[in-house]
Amino acid sequence: MRYSRPVRLIFGIIILIAFGWYMAQWMTHSVMSNDVGKTPAQPAAAAPAVEAAPAETTIEAAPVEAAPVEAAPVPSPTSAPTRPEELKAAALGLPAPPAINIHDWQYVLVNGDHPIEPLYYQPETLAYLNMVGDDTDIRTEFDPNRQMVDISIAQPLIDMVQACKAAGLPVYLSSGFRDYGSQQANFDRVCANNGISDGKNAEGNYITMPAGCSEHQTGLCIDITDVYHEIKNDAIAQVPTVQWLAEHCADYGFVLRFPTEKRDITHVMGESWHFRYVGQEAARYMTDNNLCLEEFVDLYSEV
Repeated sequence: MRYSRPVRLIFGIIILIAFGWYMAQWMTHSVMSNDVGKTPAQPAAAAPAVEAAPAETTIEAAPVEAAPVEAAPVPSPTSAPTRPEELKAAALGLPAPPAINIHDWQYVLVNGDHPIEPLYYQPETLAYLNMVGDDTDIRTEFDPNRQMVDISIAQPLIDMVQACKAAGLPVYLSSGFRDYGSQQANFDRVCANNGISDGKNAEGNYITMPAGCSEHQTGLCIDITDVYHEIKNDAIAQVPTVQWLAEHCADYGFVLRFPTEKRDITHVMGESWHFRYVGQEAARYMTDNNLCLEEFVDLYSEV
């Protein structure tokens, strides 16, 4: 049976519409399927989270390169000389001297160029000690049979004498404090006995000090020999007692005041029997560095 042309046209339109609808449905499902297919892969799209991964945090937080490496090679700080006496000592190749007040009583310098002040000075309190160390009494009443020193040095002197005796050596305190008048009498006697008038030998060094220029007037020194060698001369340097004292006196705050090798500085002939109290700190420094009192005091003098 044949259809008329209008009928065929309408039928064709219906077919086209149906085909279009079918295609629209197919396309819709295809798009939804593609979207759904990508959903499980979404975490892959979240890759930026990888940029904040712990690896970067570890690198940023690593402190190893910043602090310890730079601090390690830093040398230990050294103490540069700052005190004037340290600078003077360093210039002479000496270690830093003790931090003391050079104007304290135990450092007073008395010699031919530095008379004692006041001229008729006498210690406020004198101690009278047993001359051979048979007792350790410190008496303050006058006793012509005991030796006199400033009471400030009495105990260190007793300690040194007792240590010397404990070493089996005899001790004799030959001469301690002398007042101005006694020193003048001693000066006159020695000058008369040696045919001199200024107290100096042929080399220009004192063998006896003028009154007012003797350490004995300070009461801070003591002549020590032993009971068998009362006369003081060069031979006393070989006496065991004197040798022991020279070796150990710094332990008790004393120094050998007039070493023979320092006479060009002290201007006093060598006196191996003359010991002067300066305190343990100064005595150890002077002894270890071979300094006489003049040299030690000069370190602290103003430039």
